[in-house]
Amino acid sequence: MGDAQLIVTHFCIPEHVTRVAALGEGFINDTFLVQTSAKQQYILQRKNRSVFPNIPGMMDNINKVTSHILSKGGTTFSLTATKDGTWYHRDPDGEYWACFTFIPDTITFEHAENMDLVRAGGQGVGLFNSRMADFEGQLEDTLPGFHNISYRFDQFAGSLNLARSRSSDMNESNGISRLEEVSSLVEEVYGRKEQMEIYWKLVLSGTIPRRVSHNDTKLSNFLFDKDRQVVCAIDLDTVMQTTVLFDFGDAIRSYSNPFPEDHPRLEEVKMDLERFSAFSQGYLSKAAGFLNKEEKTHQAFSALYITYEQFLRFLMDYIDGDTYYRTRYPGHNLVRARSQLALLKSMEAQLPAMQQVLSEIFNTH
Repeated sequence: MGDAQLIVTHFCIPEHVTRVAALGEGFINDTFLVQTSAKQQYILQRKNRSVFPNIPGMMDNINKVTSHILSKGGTTFSLTATKDGTWYHRDPDGEYWACFTFIPDTITFEHAENMDLVRAGGQGVGLFNSRMADFEGQLEDTLPGFHNISYRFDQFAGSLNLARSRSSDMNESNGISRLEEVSSLVEEVYGRKEQMEIYWKLVLSGTIPRRVSHNDTKLSNFLFDKDRQVVCAIDLDTVMQTTVLFDFGDAIRSYSNPFPEDHPRLEEVKMDLERFSAFSQGYLSKAAGFLNKEEKTHQAFSALYITYEQFLRFLMDYIDGDTYYRTRYPGHNLVRARSQLALLKSMEAQLPAMQQVLSEIFNTH
């Protein structure tokens, strides 16, 4: 990895740089705070090219999105160009680096410990979606297959076929293969396949419109001021054009479950309707004005769709031998899969109640 102190010299920072220090844990990108002799500070980041195969396209997307928000008087960071006039620097090792302005006097939260933060998180997602609702440009599809359930089914079928061939070629030490161990979960996947494909076809056909979406709507990807009012979205690496319902659905998957996504006590995992209501109120206070009839009709089901997709992906990775997600212990992906299935079943049982909550909120806007 390149030296951050040297890398930063390739960017057009007008102030005198006084210090470059590591910031955060860097699970995906390596991040550094660039301090200067003036008030303005910057963020320097090494982008993970194994996760993001098209970083030039990704940086172009980020520039278009932030420029659009700034042109409307909204708050967001702005990219800092390199001395070569690009939005990224590529070092001798082939690593990609980006630099952008730091937004001062803001805070982030890892978890929503109360309903006020759940509601504020909803406002954050809704604010980003609403600010981009009138964007007329074109973004690159930097993560092909993202949230495409047909693509996931093809992947899943390939994993099953490979696992079957492995099982026939080797003797399992405990007498049972991973595939045999999860046979009931595989049935759970295919039992819902048709309804998930129907939902995806609504997106594919344009019945549910494609808009600019964030695609990683966890709470920590939003900045708040000292009064816990939302300022803006950050971590825009995944911005693309798909349905904003996926932003809503993924947030509900995270916010409405009082427990982490790998909670092992399945009887405790649930979608909390009060949390769902609080997030939806926050979201729709910012986003109700631009959603069309089809989006409103299918909004609640988006949470089931995204939770199902995550259940499938955790299960697939377990069958594959834990090759994609980082695991902390043997069987971690299986715990995740079972926990997400439990959450999905809770959502399915409460879908009419979710739809009623949304209907009541829409009637107030």
